[in-house]
Amino acid sequence: ATAVAAVLSLARPAAAYVRYKTDTGNGFFWGQISVPITAYPNDFVQPTMTPDQVDAAALDAASTWSAGENACTYLNLMLSVSTDPTPVPAYDHHNTLVFRSTSWCQLAADGTCEADYDTMALAVTSDTANKKTGQIYDSDIEINTLDYVWADVTADAGLTGDMDLQNAITHEMGHLIGLDHTCYNPLGSLPQPTDDSGQPVPACDQASLAVQATTMYPSAMMGDTQKRTLAPDDQAGLCGIYPVDHPPQPAGGCASCATVPTPMDGIELVGLGVFAALLAGARRARRASRR
Repeated sequence: ATAVAAVLSLARPAAAYVRYKTDTGNGFFWGQISVPITAYPNDFVQPTMTPDQVDAAALDAASTWSAGENACTYLNLMLSVSTDPTPVPAYDHHNTLVFRSTSWCQLAADGTCEADYDTMALAVTSDTANKKTGQIYDSDIEINTLDYVWADVTADAGLTGDMDLQNAITHEMGHLIGLDHTCYNPLGSLPQPTDDSGQPVPACDQASLAVQATTMYPSAMMGDTQKRTLAPDDQAGLCGIYPVDHPPQPAGGCASCATVPTPMDGIELVGLGVFAALLAGARRARRASRR
């Protein structure tokens, strides 16, 4: 079985990508040119980063997946920063980037914990999409600032024992646009996923160095910054789903507007966008304030 997995990994074509899919096999996508996202940095309270560094990490991560840095796509992730109170991530047609410093769990509408997240998870992204078509209606990114210390590792070379914030947000932005991980956990994913060309996705413990170098590889080490930039696989996903020569047609004169679902459409929630620490020895934040 190990030998077969290794062969499959080597046979995987260059610049392949993996999408979230509905039960009927349709890939997730945004039906608009511009996707607005609001970051709420008030809850980022770690002394390892200045407010300007936190804002820059989020803005640069959004730009990495946008047309300004990728001539092959029409997509633009339009990130703004708000000092308003942080909202609860929910299906509300308001895409958010939030920092979780007092609890690490799935939140109910009233802000109480419904279910714990894995403490190894650096971040979680939830996409809500049409069950039939795969059109995404809402996406929320949550960064685990309770269990991990974050930094701008490029600017502060002495903080390589921390997790790089831009690295993680860039990965999560990939989930926001509908991309899944470039490898899978055989114990948790059945059946085995396939990439855009129909080839089996390698198991993470059998993934080649090229797969491990992708932004959408699901783990990171302390000080890792290579996920700040897109590998060929990641750019292929961005430009394959959102090609510059096939932008969505304006609906009612608004090419930047989302089409919200009717009740009969139904929605599908994907909470599998989990980005984990590769090493258990990653520097942890104090957890005295948890819950």
